Amino acid sequence: MDRFQALRTFRRVVELNSFSAAARDLALSPAAVSKHVRELEAGLGAALLVRTTRRLSLTDAGQSYFRDVTRILDALDEADEGVSAAARKPAGLVRMTAPMSLGIFDLTRRLVRFRERYPDIRLDVALDDRPVDLVEQGFDLAIRGSGVMKDSTLRGRRLTAMSRCLIAAPAYLDRHGCVDHPDDLQTADCLSYSFAAERDLWRLSRDEETVAVEITPVWRLSNSLALVEAVIAGQGLALVPRFLAAEALAEGRLVECLPDWQPDTHTLHVLYPAHREHSARVRALADHLIESFAETPLG
Repeated sequence: MDRFQALRTFRRVVELNSFSAAARDLALSPAAVSKHVRELEAGLGAALLVRTTRRLSLTDAGQSYFRDVTRILDALDEADEGVSAAARKPAGLVRMTAPMSLGIFDLTRRLVRFRERYPDIRLDVALDDRPVDLVEQGFDLAIRGSGVMKDSTLRGRRLTAMSRCLIAAPAYLDRHGCVDHPDDLQTADCLSYSFAAERDLWRLSRDEETVAVEITPVWRLSNSLALVEAVIAGQGLALVPRFLAAEALAEGRLVECLPDWQPDTHTLHVLYPAHREHSARVRALADHLIESFAETPLG
C-alpha cells in the first residue's frame, strides 16, 4: 500500500463527500480510490467511513483520524513550501469559503486579480452563507462577518468594515406607513437573516441613544441576496449590508428607513486554522485580500 497516497485519497473522499468526486479530483479511477481507502482501513483494523447508497459518513474513529491526517498532510505541505519558497512563488491549492452574496457581488473580482498575481495557486471556493468547521471540512481560509470567534484554533485578521442599512420597498411603505422610530419595528413586517449572530435583535443608534429592538420576523432567509429581493417585492423591512442594496436604493426600488438611526457596523474578517498560519499560499491570499479591501473598500 502506498500509504501517503492512501492518506491523501482518504482526505479528499471526506472533503468532497464522494468517492467518484475524489477520483476525478485526484485523477484516479473510482476503483483505485476505493482500494486505497479499503487498504487503509484494513491496515488500521478499523472502519473509517460508513457507506450507504446515498451518502458517506465518518465513524467516530474516522472523525479523529481525519483531523489527524489533515494536520499531518498540511504540515508536510508547509515543510515543502518552506524549503522551496525562496526558489519559487507560492503554488498549490487553497480551499476557501465565503458568503454567497459577497462572492457574487464583490469577492470574485478580487480573486481574479489574485490569480493574475499568483497564477500557480489554484483556488477551490465554496460560496455558502452557512458557517462551517474549517478544520473538519478541510478549508484553508474563510471570510466571515463580525462576531465572537469561539474557536481558539482559528486565527483572524480584519478585512474591512461593512455598513448596513434598514430598507423597505416604496409599495410596502405606501400600504403600511413609514417607520418613524425603532420601536415601530416591533409591529412591522420584518425579514431577518438566518445566520446573523443576533438574527431577531436589531440595534440602532442615534447620537448617544442606542435602541435594541426585538423583532418577530415574518420571514427568515439564509441568503442576503434573497433577502433584498424579498424586500423589493414588498414583503417588509430588512437590515442588510449596504453594498447589496445600493443599486436598488439609487434606482428608487428601495427606500432607506430611519436614515438618522445607524445600525451597528459589522466587520469582515479573514480566518484560517492555526496550523495553516505559516502556509505561503494561504498567507499570500490573506495578504492580498487585506490589501485589496484597503485599496478598494466594500462599496
